[in-house]
Amino acid sequence: MPHRILTRIAGVVFAISSDRPLSQIQFEEAYRDFASDGQPEVTIHARYGQLPPIALRDEVRVFDSETVWSLYRSGGADIFALRSPAFGLQPYRVAVFRDEFRRGEVYSLPRPGEMEEGAPLPNPLEYPLAQVLMVCLMAQGRGLMVHACGIDDGGRGYLFAGNSTHGKSTMAGIWRDEATVLNDDRIVLRWREGRFWMYGTPWHGDYTGVSPTGLPLEKIFFLRHAADNQLRQVDGTAAASMLLARSFIPLWDAEGMAFSLDFCARVAGAVPCHELGFVPDHDVIDFVR
Repeated sequence: MPHRILTRIAGVVFAISSDRPLSQIQFEEAYRDFASDGQPEVTIHARYGQLPPIALRDEVRVFDSETVWSLYRSGGADIFALRSPAFGLQPYRVAVFRDEFRRGEVYSLPRPGEMEEGAPLPNPLEYPLAQVLMVCLMAQGRGLMVHACGIDDGGRGYLFAGNSTHGKSTMAGIWRDEATVLNDDRIVLRWREGRFWMYGTPWHGDYTGVSPTGLPLEKIFFLRHAADNQLRQVDGTAAASMLLARSFIPLWDAEGMAFSLDFCARVAGAVPCHELGFVPDHDVIDFVR
C-alpha cells in the first residue's frame, strides 16, 4: 500500500498522504494522467473526521471570495476555510499551510457514511482548494494560471484565452481530432529554458479531455464569437491587460499581484497576441494555422 500519492501539475510535484487509507480517497479521473515519481515540492497531509482547533476570527481574515472559501493568516500560517450551505456557518474543510504553501494539512468533516470502514473519501484538494493553492504557488514568482484552452498542435503551443461563454470548450471540441487538448479552461504559464511554456491541468470545464503536457507557448488568441473568422493583432499594454483579465490573480497578496502584472506584461511582450473572432466549425483550424 503506498504511503503517499504523487502528482505533477505544471512542473510542481505534490505529495499527498493521509491518516486514512489512500485507496479510499476518490481522486477525480482527470488526476490519473498527472501521476508522478518526482521529488515533491509541496507536501499535504489529509485528515478526516474533525477540524483543527483554530479560531477563524474576522480580524485575521485577509480575503473572502464571497462564495465558498476564505483565507486567514494566523500564527505564521495561511489558512483556507471552505464552506457549504450543507454545513451551515461551520467550514466543512480547513487547510493550514506553512512555509509559503509548501507544507500543509487539510482537515475535512465527514459527510454521511464517510467515516464507515472502507467508505470512499473526498479528494482533500477538490474544488476549489487545489486551484486556489496553485494560484498562491504561481504568484511566488513561478507563473500564472489562465482561463484558457491550450492546444498542442504537433509541438506548436496555441493558447485560446477567454472567460465564460467565450468559446474555450467549443475550441477544445473543434481541435480534439487534430491535436492534443491540454485543458479547455485552466492552463498554467511558466518561464522555462529562456521562453514561456504552457501546461495542462486536471481542472477542466465542459470538455473533459486533459493532458499533463507542457510545451513552449507560440501564440495567444483572445476568443470571441463572430460571424466569420477574423484576426486582429494586439500588442503591448492592451495585450497584457487582456491576458490579465483572463487570469487567476492573487487579489489578497500585494507582492503576488505585482509579480502577476509584470508576468502578463512579459508574456505579451514575448508571445504574438491576437484577438480571434471565430465561427465554431473546423475551418478555424486552418485559419489559425
